Amino acid sequence: MSSGGGSGVLRTYRLGPAQLGLVTLVLGLPGIPLAGTIVPEDDLPVMFKAGMLVLMSTVYLAIVWFWRAATVVHEDHIAVRQLFRTRRTAWSDVLGIEVDDHPGSSRTLMLDGEGRMFALPGGVGARPDAVRAIRDVWERSRGEGWEAPSEAFVLAARERASARSSAMVLAVFLTVGSFLVLLLGGFVLGDVLDWDGEGVPPLFQGIGFVPVVVFPAVYLLAVRRLRGREDDA
Repeated sequence: MSSGGGSGVLRTYRLGPAQLGLVTLVLGLPGIPLAGTIVPEDDLPVMFKAGMLVLMSTVYLAIVWFWRAATVVHEDHIAVRQLFRTRRTAWSDVLGIEVDDHPGSSRTLMLDGEGRMFALPGGVGARPDAVRAIRDVWERSRGEGWEAPSEAFVLAARERASARSSAMVLAVFLTVGSFLVLLLGGFVLGDVLDWDGEGVPPLFQGIGFVPVVVFPAVYLLAVRRLRGREDDA
C-alpha cells in the first residue's frame, strides 16, 4: 500500500514487491527454458509449437495482471485497475463495501449503482485496516443525497457475484482437467501407436489451444446456467 502518488490520490493498494517477485518467478521462470526447448525443435509440429506459445502467453498476461492490478482511492472516486482497463466509480455511486462472507475467502467486495459486485484487487483482501480506511473515505465522500440500496438489490448483486465465482472455479477445474487428460493421453497413445511428427492427431498437436478455448467457453456457459437457475428459483 502507498499513500499519495497523484492528484487527489489518497491511497493505492497493490501487491508488495516480495509478492510480485514470487508470482513472477513461480509463473514466469519455467516458461523461458520451455520456449527455448520447443521453438528450435524441428521434429515438433508447427501447430504444437504455436499452441504452447499461446498457452505461455496467457501465463505471462496473468503476470502482467498481478503487476498492474490495484485499488486506487481518490478524494472523489475509487479506481479499480485491471489488465486492460481501469474502472472508476464516484463515491456517490458506491452502494456497499463489504468483506466476502464465503468460507475461506479473503476478498473485499464493492457494490456499485449498476448492481455490479466485484472484488477490490491489489492486496486489499479482507485486511481490517484496509477495509476500514476505504470505508471511511467512502462514508465521508458519498454526499448527503446518498441512499442505501434495498435488500433485494443487494441480494441480486450477491447472487450474480456468486454465480461468477462458481463459474470461475468450474472453468478452472475443467480447463486444467481437460489439458492434463489430453497431455497424458497424448503421451500414452503416442508411445503405443508410435506417433512421429506430423502423424500426431490435430487434437493433440493443438493441445496448447485447449485451455484458451475451454476456459472462456465453460465460464460463459456456467454463468448463464447458474443465473438461469437463480431466476427460476
